[in-house]
Amino acid sequence: MASCIKCRSYTKYHNGMCFSCYNKNNSKKGKVYFGETTRNDGTKKIYTGQTRRSVFERVSEHLKAVKSPNSKTYTGRGTKFKLLGSIFSTNRFKAEKTIKKMSSQKKKSLAVIGAINYKKKR
Repeated sequence: MASCIKCRSYTKYHNGMCFSCYNKNNSKKGKVYFGETTRNDGTKKIYTGQTRRSVFERVSEHLKAVKSPNSKTYTGRGTKFKLLGSIFSTNRFKAEKTIKKMSSQKKKSLAVIGAINYKKKR
């Protein structure tokens, strides 16, 4: 009978860990992504978000919000949303807070780095 390497409960999950121990280890890992949203008055703003799922799943939700006429979200109140890039982070919450404090020029440069790294992997 298999047991978890951390809590010794019965397991048949990832690398010998039970589901709850695996989620505790990987809950902060994810991606921080950058997008450019166009507001109703024509101005462009940099949007920073984080996700544990695929970035493209999250961006598709933003695009659905833009198409929705009565959206209450930040991106949904705009007229367009475009993904600029994404970076991997071991603590996505802390990374998002840090990036949101940066200037828009630094955010754009990080987005370019994330886009270049993504294209290299493909």
